[in-house]
Amino acid sequence: MTVTTRLLSVLLLSALLGIAVGRQQQSTSSVSASETAQDTMYLDRRINTLEMRLSTIESSLRNLEQQAISSQRTSQGQSYRDPELSLLRSEVEILKSRLREMECGLAHLDERTLSVTAKEARKRTGGQLNDPCRLNPEAPLPIVHR
Repeated sequence: MTVTTRLLSVLLLSALLGIAVGRQQQSTSSVSASETAQDTMYLDRRINTLEMRLSTIESSLRNLEQQAISSQRTSQGQSYRDPELSLLRSEVEILKSRLREMECGLAHLDERTLSVTAKEARKRTGGQLNDPCRLNPEAPLPIVHR
């Protein structure tokens, strides 16, 4: 082999080595570029997921605020009704009291209209001796005007 062929083979070998090294660098840079693209896609997906979670949390907070506001309105509405309820309760108590007076008056009249034998039978059996409405049937009925 002559010097020129040796020189030519060395040049070819160095050119081949240069091309191989250049391709290796390109593949390394393309790998890092594809890794960068994958990282970017991964980060984009993560950001989208976080945005969806934040919007879910915001809507839950809005729902809670609306429920709190509606419960406050309901409790305020009930506080306005409390005087009405107390008035109704007092009227019901008055009606119960009048009903007791009427029942007492009927028992009083019943004692007055009983026959002597029925009164004796009641005394023997001890029926309703504690009833204050039947204790003194001859007393006048108390009439309460309201």
